[in-house]
Amino acid sequence: MNLRSSRPEEKIAVTAVTGFLGAGKTHYLNRLLQHARFARTVVIVNEIGTLGIDQASWTFVQPSTILLEGGCLCCQMQGSLNLTLQRLFTDALARKTPRFDRVLVETSGLADPAALKFTLATDFFLHERYDYNGCICIVDSVNGPQQSSMIEWGRQVALADLVLLSKTDIATAAQRSDCEAHIAQASDAPVMAASAFLADTDPADRIDQLGEQAAGRVNTTLQRLLPVGTGRAVSQVAVTDKAVPGGGVSEGNHAGLRPARSHTPIRIVSLDLSQPLRRSVFHQALDALLARYGPGLIRLKALLRFAGDPSLYLYNVVHQQVYPAQRLARGTGDGIRTGMVIFLDEKAVGDGVPQAAQFYPE
Repeated sequence: MNLRSSRPEEKIAVTAVTGFLGAGKTHYLNRLLQHARFARTVVIVNEIGTLGIDQASWTFVQPSTILLEGGCLCCQMQGSLNLTLQRLFTDALARKTPRFDRVLVETSGLADPAALKFTLATDFFLHERYDYNGCICIVDSVNGPQQSSMIEWGRQVALADLVLLSKTDIATAAQRSDCEAHIAQASDAPVMAASAFLADTDPADRIDQLGEQAAGRVNTTLQRLLPVGTGRAVSQVAVTDKAVPGGGVSEGNHAGLRPARSHTPIRIVSLDLSQPLRRSVFHQALDALLARYGPGLIRLKALLRFAGDPSLYLYNVVHQQVYPAQRLARGTGDGIRTGMVIFLDEKAVGDGVPQAAQFYPE
């Protein structure tokens, strides 16, 4: 790591891994990191909410896995990302932590990936030491068309340098074709199944080429408004080769995108379920939530313990599709907080939001 390097090849590559709520980012990142060339990789995970549920399912073997929780990188967490990347570099330089040769940033499902590129381009310390290496966007091939009206989905796909389709094993041919058609309206990035990407003998090579491909490809979607279902515009995208206002460094010929500060009106409800639940009561309460909110329940994830069982269980619901619970190999003494995070369409909230009390009947 050259302290004053200005050559991209001497900088540390930083790649964004993004995708809308429930697309499967953590699952595919876990599988990607099993490849040998990712042994010296730092993983930064940005999880919205305060419970950090996804971290329980991490199987990353890297010594440096960092959680940024509580908000999106494009909003209040951007400053935390700056400080994290600075500390990573200085600690490795001082040999306080192992040296690393790449960084993968898993954004939250509501994050604008432009925040990472913007941060690396405008922070002088980071610009001299890190190189933005493009964005991988994971898209749910079953629910992609339904999600395409969301502001975040459109920006994530538009800024992708590679789109990976998840859940292709359960998607019908018509669903996958419909999803690919929606992607094509927002992006000219290459599209392939996530399973095919991971089956590559060395996916690191493809990732290493992302930055070069992005620099040599004119993404025409960045020069127009991105349409959404309501007819409103996602964002006015400006392409510039001038210095960024506020003392930042020049972005050269890259698109100068300021991250979006607004989100689709989604209510995020975090429930502290620290006491073990009765399994039957939990399933009854979950069925009641699905019935009450219907399609307005965009995403639900829960990390739970049940009475008489020391194991941890991870639950995932995406657009009313309840996936099989995942039993995790962790005991009761690991200090992990249990609870639930629910993402609701604001229009479906009505007079009230879910409460922890409904999972603990008297």
